[in-house]
Amino acid sequence: MDRLKREARDALTHAQDYRTWRDAATHLDRAEGFDDWKADETSELYDWRLIRSRLRQIRTCRDEGEVRRLAHHLRQGLHWNLGNIGNPEIYGRARVGTKQLIVDYVAEVCSALEELCDTDHPEFGEAQKLAFFRETAQSYGRSALMLSGGATLGLFHVGVVKALFRENVLPVVMSGSSAGSVVAATVGTRAPDDLETLLDPESAYYHFWRMLNPRQMWRRRALMDQSQLRRAISKNVKDLSFDEAYKLSGRIVNITVSPAGANQAPRLLNYLTFPYLYLREAVLASCAVPVLFPPVMLMTRDENGDRMPWMPLLRWNDGSLKSDLPMLRLRRLHNVNHFIVSQTNPHVIPFVTRREPGAEGIAHGAKMYASATLRSQASGLLKLARAVLPVPTVSQTIDTATSILDQEYRGNINIFPDVSLWRYANVTSNPNLADVQRFMLEGERAAWPRIEAIRIQTAIAQSLDRCLQRLEGRQLASPAPMLPRKGGPGLRVVRPRKPDSSAA
Repeated sequence: MDRLKREARDALTHAQDYRTWRDAATHLDRAEGFDDWKADETSELYDWRLIRSRLRQIRTCRDEGEVRRLAHHLRQGLHWNLGNIGNPEIYGRARVGTKQLIVDYVAEVCSALEELCDTDHPEFGEAQKLAFFRETAQSYGRSALMLSGGATLGLFHVGVVKALFRENVLPVVMSGSSAGSVVAATVGTRAPDDLETLLDPESAYYHFWRMLNPRQMWRRRALMDQSQLRRAISKNVKDLSFDEAYKLSGRIVNITVSPAGANQAPRLLNYLTFPYLYLREAVLASCAVPVLFPPVMLMTRDENGDRMPWMPLLRWNDGSLKSDLPMLRLRRLHNVNHFIVSQTNPHVIPFVTRREPGAEGIAHGAKMYASATLRSQASGLLKLARAVLPVPTVSQTIDTATSILDQEYRGNINIFPDVSLWRYANVTSNPNLADVQRFMLEGERAAWPRIEAIRIQTAIAQSLDRCLQRLEGRQLASPAPMLPRKGGPGLRVVRPRKPDSSAA
């Protein structure tokens, strides 16, 4: 048995794909008794009695064919993290999966939703279905993948995206700041069928850095060549506006930028807030780390379709300075209440705890308290310094430092790289193919232990979205209603507008 465990652990460490990793992890879970833990419904980590009761009620409604009662039951009783089934601790005991009761409950809900959507019921027509799924999806919420800054370390994000995409758990909503914006925009400007090729390390361009000579540094007031950064972005990101990218990919890409001057707030750029802005300049601005690169002017599409500057007096720079993970704005704009974070910021990963929120233990609690106290005191000292030194340049620098300290750098599910000197030595270097493959594989391996938690926690929201898309598609394809002709007798057919496919 010990030999088999050693072989499984070795396979776990050296796995090159998720299936191999999962097989080894499942074997270890079984050998260490976690199958019994999964089968046991009871636990203080979640309200197992509530979940068992809800599961029985849904099954009873389905077995008895009570469609109206099932819809009523789901409409008012379907909520994210019901009974604390999103508790991170309950996904951290076994290597793969969690309590079987939670898995069964989520699967039953998803199956019930698909049945309500696709089965004809006289007492639950298409109009009622559409209203039910719209309201339930709005009430339930959705997930987002948030990609932090990190310079070259951001290649780790590519591996994370690859792992989630291949397991069909990549959220529709994505945000990116600095290096994360490159990855998010690259994914968000491609049709779904193109994404697998894009994630091949040999298919992308990763030479983002070129040092300026001293004369150029003095003239441009920057250390790095922004034209090289622009060239690299253009090799990876299609030249589309936010609304065009959304129509092409179906993904909601959000990019954060910080103001280079005073009297401006950080912006979250997406197809709702700035539909006509171009992604390439947005990414360039989000990557413009002060000192390394000069601030950037954003570009937009005017009413005639021509490219022109957007508010040419304003300049923007690194999005991670003020809003690395824009959770509040994502909540308000996209109904997001579940955040998956891939965090690679060099100034964050050495200090952020790897244990999930809510983890127990005196040592962990003491560490969290000390960290929070130090951050609070440092932020207070910076605010005091700003009041004492009201010089505009100094105040702006202090504001940036305060923002870095005050930000939250974790989500509901967190994926971190390991801390090593090799990573820090390559923060601002152009990686060779071997380095790219190493970064990406590290991202995949860091994501694999989180895959089943992500699958379980996002399954219901994904089912709601799929059902809603099918219902809206059926509504669009159904014969249009006959309406009276305006200004005269007779009837005319009002046909629905066809989807805009110009971006494709």
